[in-house]
Amino acid sequence: MNTINLTCTVVSDPDSFVAFQYYVKAGELFDAHDYAMTYRLNRADLDADDVRATQDAAAKLNAGECLMVSHSIAT
Repeated sequence: MNTINLTCTVVSDPDSFVAFQYYVKAGELFDAHDYAMTYRLNRADLDADDVRATQDAAAKLNAGECLMVSHSIAT
């Protein structure tokens, strides 16, 4: 089993990024299952503390902000 660590950054202009990224808009919840499906990851491998931290960060977004979420795999 690999541990998948999540990182997130608050951004105010997600359209300025060129590469494909996973964003959570203000007022939306971070859905770990949806994230895992988007990147074809095993949901059970997502670090539970990182999932909670990402959910908390998404809940604190202000109007006009987005949360850019990414991951790394620790083997």
